[in-house]
Amino acid sequence: MISRFVFLSAAVAAAILPSCSNEDVAGTEPSQENTISFSAVTPRPSRGAATTTATMKNFVVYAFTESTKIMDGVTVTRDGGSWTYSPAAYWPSTPVNFYAYSPDITNSTDIKGDTGGHIPDYLNNGQTDLLYSVNMNVGQQAAPVLMNFRHAMAKVNMMLSSKNERLKIKVSHISLCNIYLQGTFNFPDATTAADTPDIQGSWTDLKKQSDLLTFYAMGEGDEVTLTSTPTDYTENNLDVCFILPQTLNDVSLSGNEYKGSYLQVDCEIFDAASGVKVWPTGKTPSYLLVQESNCGRLVFPAKSGNVGEWQMGHAYVYNISIDNPDVLDQIDFDVTVDDYVIDQM
Repeated sequence: MISRFVFLSAAVAAAILPSCSNEDVAGTEPSQENTISFSAVTPRPSRGAATTTATMKNFVVYAFTESTKIMDGVTVTRDGGSWTYSPAAYWPSTPVNFYAYSPDITNSTDIKGDTGGHIPDYLNNGQTDLLYSVNMNVGQQAAPVLMNFRHAMAKVNMMLSSKNERLKIKVSHISLCNIYLQGTFNFPDATTAADTPDIQGSWTDLKKQSDLLTFYAMGEGDEVTLTSTPTDYTENNLDVCFILPQTLNDVSLSGNEYKGSYLQVDCEIFDAASGVKVWPTGKTPSYLLVQESNCGRLVFPAKSGNVGEWQMGHAYVYNISIDNPDVLDQIDFDVTVDDYVIDQM
């Protein structure tokens, strides 16, 4: 069963020192003082491998002034304690709007200055902590342009355990099922400042509903045996936890297939003392069997009374303790009574 859910909002960390570049851009008066430079901050991590201000390595910037694009997908890279890019961009006489995302996913982006920009048809593999930042109507300044980044994804982790010492549960695969893997991200039309947490981007045109593996045993012997300690088995395996924000649906069984948003654990269950396999067996219904595998599948709803959707910038931890799974065959009885033996007197 799923014992509890936890979701955390992201907060803001400290700033990184900026740096400048000296190259020229046509139509401006280039000088060291006129160069646009950057600093960047990110939210504090929820847990695991979420990006922090200290671990961010690069971000991509688009900048517009009125109808003119002055930075067109420029990659800004950390250089020690500084941020550098080339060629240099220089301040115009009119205010500038800056849009940025991290990490560098240039091949999948299309930024439009008149609408504030978007990232179309972003295909999520679950391993990228996509961040975004907007700074609007910035006039020429000596200080670096502060890009305050926010998480564009939800973070979903599954902690598995078993406290039933009579059972040995060997897990081969863990999946998030019937979730959207592709969508378009839309930048907000306002500055994502640390003191305006309600200014957020949005996801639209969600599609490619499918299953996403979070743990995979490569071969026989690579399965994991659950212990009484809740463990996130995707870490150092597939490292999949960053999910497109989306509404979750109730789980139902239609024929031999489950519908809705759910977590699936492919496993085998053994009697711990004898080593005898107790599930799945020849009596297990086909909808609980994993094709081309010796495993059965346990299904846990992703939706609950506490969580009806995975929201951007929130982390969700599912604690799944497999102690008394209801898929195990119960002991059945078929009762007959022998007739009395009649003794002749």
